Amino acid sequence: MRRLLDFDVVIDSRDGGYRTRVVDSPAGEAGTDFDLPFSDKDLRILILEVVGSIGRVRRHVRRIDSPDRLLLENFGNQLFQAAFSGPVGECLGRSRIAAESKDAGLRIRLRLPPPLVDIPWEYLYDEEHGFLGLDPDTALVRYPELPTPVKPFPISPPLRILAMISAPSDLPALDVEDEWDKLNSTLSELAGAGMVQVDRLENGTLSSLRRQLTVEKYHVLHFIGHGGFDEQGQDGALALESAEGKTRLVTGRSLGMMIHHRTLRLAVLNACEGGRNTQDDPFGGVAQGLVRQSIPAVIAMQFEISDPAALVFSQSFYQGIADGLPIDVATVEARRAIFADGNEIEWATPVLYLRSPDGRVFNRGLSPKAKQRETEQRETEQRETERREAEQREAERREAEQRETGQREAAQREAAQRETERREAERREAERRETERREAEQRTAEELKARQAAAAQWPPAPVVGPIVLIVPMLALAVKLLGPSQQLGTTWPVVILCAAVLGCAAAAAESGRRKTPGWTAALEFVFVWLGIYAIYKLNIGHIHNISSRYVPALTILAGAGAIVSATLWVRALARSAAERRAGAKRTVHPLLPVFLGCLAAGFCAAAIGYAGQRYTDVEALANIGPKFSAIGGVFILAALLVSLLAPLLAVARRRQGPSAGSESR
Repeated sequence: MRRLLDFDVVIDSRDGGYRTRVVDSPAGEAGTDFDLPFSDKDLRILILEVVGSIGRVRRHVRRIDSPDRLLLENFGNQLFQAAFSGPVGECLGRSRIAAESKDAGLRIRLRLPPPLVDIPWEYLYDEEHGFLGLDPDTALVRYPELPTPVKPFPISPPLRILAMISAPSDLPALDVEDEWDKLNSTLSELAGAGMVQVDRLENGTLSSLRRQLTVEKYHVLHFIGHGGFDEQGQDGALALESAEGKTRLVTGRSLGMMIHHRTLRLAVLNACEGGRNTQDDPFGGVAQGLVRQSIPAVIAMQFEISDPAALVFSQSFYQGIADGLPIDVATVEARRAIFADGNEIEWATPVLYLRSPDGRVFNRGLSPKAKQRETEQRETEQRETERREAEQREAERREAEQRETGQREAAQREAAQRETERREAERREAERRETERREAEQRTAEELKARQAAAAQWPPAPVVGPIVLIVPMLALAVKLLGPSQQLGTTWPVVILCAAVLGCAAAAAESGRRKTPGWTAALEFVFVWLGIYAIYKLNIGHIHNISSRYVPALTILAGAGAIVSATLWVRALARSAAERRAGAKRTVHPLLPVFLGCLAAGFCAAAIGYAGQRYTDVEALANIGPKFSAIGGVFILAALLVSLLAPLLAVARRRQGPSAGSESR
């Protein structure tokens, strides 16, 4: 069998299900989540049916009936489709291709969580490749997690095998002598050549085994006898002999402590259910207990096994070891031997627990067949190397001829290529000129659109209303320049007339110019100026009433500040919403400035009027004149901004046509 490349698979419990991870393979890593395609109850029923099929084979014929064969294929296929689905199955396929390209096979090393150890994974069935446990290019082994790595143990021939045969008188008799004879017959050639030595333990007691391992050094322990699984104690056990010849059950842990020797590298448990496990302890079975005690490789039986199957397995397995095969490869060949012998179900009963990285647990001299095979392999590799070198030389010769032919053809194509390039250059030049012309036209059109958009960027602004505001603006300017100057009754009358005229003009102009924001602001200013003029003219003796009860000017200025601030906030919010939405602007950029200055001016004026009203409050009396002047400045600035808006609109309209004529 060819060398094997590792395909390491770890299955973990995850969120009520499981996850398969390929942690190392010739095709990299992969992972997939899956749920078992059957419940624990279904699994127990399936295993009982499998064990029942084994019983039918043992009792009647050696060849499985068709329904049982279909049962195993269906069971193995469901398990394969669940755990090796998706990316994991694709990774396995790519790994097979990669291994084939290197003239190698695959070693699938399973690391299983405790709930999945009792599942017979050896029945994994791929519809394309059949049972993985019978695939000659695939070795399926169980790889327990242990912290200490295992290295091959160098030995000098002979390979020493200790055969322990246990036949308690109170258990059914086994054909142990026939198996012992076949084991000796299988290894007789190697024993005669001094490569292998097989010793038989005089009796099947644990004390005899301990004493023999203390006196002599052995490399392999081969157990022949009964085994089972203690359901109450949840541990595997071997049926050894007591001093009286009766049954003494010895667990894997107890046995491991007795045979824990550095030289012992392999244990073959040719007993029933030596490979079964517990749900809670991954080393609960006999085989797992031996692995825990540093035995690198253990072969045990996960179900009951019939005598014929056990004999065929032992004979074929040791023949493979004698031929120099690794442990996992020899196990595959032994399974195939059981299947070829007509037993189509018990071949999966042997389970291999392996901790060696390459399947070799000891180094020793090669058998004649192994030497011959190694020589043939070297000769084959040498012939393959020579063939590849010859093919490479032939490929280089053909490549040189192709280069010469290519040079001649290149010389012929060069002239035609130059002509083609010249025509292509002319075509590109014509396309470039056409492109430049189109781009120039497009730039001209874009510039014209940009100018037109710039001319119409700001929304329209009223003209008549701001002009009417010149009257109160002049009065305010005079008052600011001469705070002590008295304007008399003429200016309030003029301001009242201007307020009435402004309200009418703003309302009339709003429908024509569509300036709702400006109109609302101007209407408010004119209304406020009208009320202010009425107060100043003392119409209806307002002074006598207000002076007695309320601070009229303070309230009037405060109301102006509140309304101005409200209009200002609404204008800012609407302008921001239009910018975010990219919609057409309806709020003039100077409107928030106008309203902000107006709100600040009214607020300062209210504080100033309060200082004039409540002279007995020293703090207000001190800041009253200053805030009156500040309020006047802000209101004057607001009136100037209102007047600036129509002036800018007139200037843009006058500039727009001239810019358009220049572009044309």
